[in-house]
Amino acid sequence: MQFQISTDFAIRILMYLHENRYEVEPHTAMNISKAVGMTYPFFIKIANQLKKANLIHAIQGRNGGYKLPEGKPANQISVYDVFVAVEGDNRKISHCMKTGAKPCTNNHDGDCKLRKFLHGLQENALFAPMSKMMISDLVDPVEDEAEAAARLARISALEEEIQRLKRHHNRKFHETGSVTSTDVRAVQSVMVCHTV
Repeated sequence: MQFQISTDFAIRILMYLHENRYEVEPHTAMNISKAVGMTYPFFIKIANQLKKANLIHAIQGRNGGYKLPEGKPANQISVYDVFVAVEGDNRKISHCMKTGAKPCTNNHDGDCKLRKFLHGLQENALFAPMSKMMISDLVDPVEDEAEAAARLARISALEEEIQRLKRHHNRKFHETGSVTSTDVRAVQSVMVCHTV
């Protein structure tokens, strides 16, 4: 199974609208299509699919354009929502799961073990994670617990190093009455690392 290029661009359109949500004026089709790297006619086609699914709002008129719908921010729009809006019934990983298709290509009349496996794979490994991933998460990723713990450990180590250098340079200053530019640069470089 492979996403259509339309789905990729649809997700990028919503990411762009979320990233630029605080701008007062609606975003024009020309500006959005240019920003996400697609042609204007292709943008209009995808925008119509997103409008039909109520994933974007179109404002008509001279100062019109596109925005995220009122009451439906990007943290309430999942990647799966976009996938369904654009892919329609093409979102099945096996032909036998499409609407109107025979239950099984091998005439197992709905008792196909392969079909059951593929259905579970589709729902649990593909659709469930897509349903949990919101457009806002793609723009501003949320750290998982391991990443957060690693980041806090790095910050803690850097803070300890800063305190050690400060103690060292304070002691050196009291002993000699001066601090060299090399000493200052050492503290500054650790503080720069601390802010990253």
